[in-house]
Amino acid sequence: MDRAVSLTIQRRRFWKRLAGWLAGLVLLAAALLAFRHSLSTSIRKAQVRTAVAGRGAVIQTLAATGLVLPEFEEVITAPVTADIQQVLVSEGAVVTAGQPLLVLDQAALEAEAGRLEDELALRRNSIRKLRLELARSLFDLQVRDSIKALGISSLEAALDNARRLKQVGGATQEQVEQAELEMRIARLEKRQLENELKTKQQSIEAELRESELEAQIQERRLLEQKSKLAQAVLAARRAGVVTWINKQVGAAAREGAPLCKVAGLGAYRLEGSVSELYASRVQVGMPVQVRINDSLLIGAIINIRPTVENDVLAFDVSLENPSHPMLRPNLRTEIFIVTGSRPDVVRVANGPAFNGQRRQELFILEGDRARRRTIPVGLSNFDFVELEEGVLPGEQVIISDMSDYEHLKEIKIRE
Repeated sequence: MDRAVSLTIQRRRFWKRLAGWLAGLVLLAAALLAFRHSLSTSIRKAQVRTAVAGRGAVIQTLAATGLVLPEFEEVITAPVTADIQQVLVSEGAVVTAGQPLLVLDQAALEAEAGRLEDELALRRNSIRKLRLELARSLFDLQVRDSIKALGISSLEAALDNARRLKQVGGATQEQVEQAELEMRIARLEKRQLENELKTKQQSIEAELRESELEAQIQERRLLEQKSKLAQAVLAARRAGVVTWINKQVGAAAREGAPLCKVAGLGAYRLEGSVSELYASRVQVGMPVQVRINDSLLIGAIINIRPTVENDVLAFDVSLENPSHPMLRPNLRTEIFIVTGSRPDVVRVANGPAFNGQRRQELFILEGDRARRRTIPVGLSNFDFVELEEGVLPGEQVIISDMSDYEHLKEIKIRE
């Protein structure tokens, strides 16, 4: 007859099985670690990149992008509101100073110039009529003044006769007083005429000045219109390349609207942009290096835009050689803003092994072995990294990503 297994025996069997499973897992993990260790302690030489440490200058830079622009780009605008009649050049054409680019419709300009000429002729004719009318009015006043002077002379003679007659009893006191009164009235009337004559002269001069000024204004308008008519054929003001032109023949162009852009190709400038994270480190006057293919151009920041747009800080760069043959309009370039430099340090080529930390775990080749060293890193740029200590010039440094081997102090290098 079977008996039930006691609870104590069941527990003992359970713990034995559990211990067996745990021991198996530990052995398996140890085997995997040993296998991994045996695989990772050596590496083929072709799998890594190396660089020889040497002495030289290291320039620390900030990476930015740049756009090559002509040093000048002139915008030619419509002198008047008119339709585009003819386009004489195309975009990309090289033009000389004074070369016609575009023709505007001249019919409306000629009609306006004719109207202004007619108005000016009418104004000048009005001035001539005004001179005649004013001269006639002035002459009339002068004649009246002369007549009044003769009348006064006659009254003076009559007054003298009345006084003589009174002395001999031939006239009364009332007659003498009447003659004196008429004399005073005549003199007052002459003064009135003289004042009117003077005022009329001043009025004539003022009216003539006003009319002549109006004629001068009208004449300037006519000259401006004739100038606009002459500018109906838009021409390049200096030699360059047409970067843009309005090719829509028949389209209406408003006065002041841009119709063409001519850029000079003798010299260039750069418009750079960098992340706003580096805005506090970018300053006017900082030197820059511009990389175009294998060429390196030197320049400096001459202006920083006051605002940040789309998380980007924009700045302008002036080049030492703005006429370099590699420069082309609208060419995208790499810009490296120089933030620091050291002239003579131990340096090595930059590579994936460097992750930006102040102290780096690097592997240095020693024969067929690569040994790990903790190296303090200084300045860095796209090409080189400064090794402050721990590496001598001439030693070979692995610059590949070695993060999978960072737990090892030594790696065997196989051919």
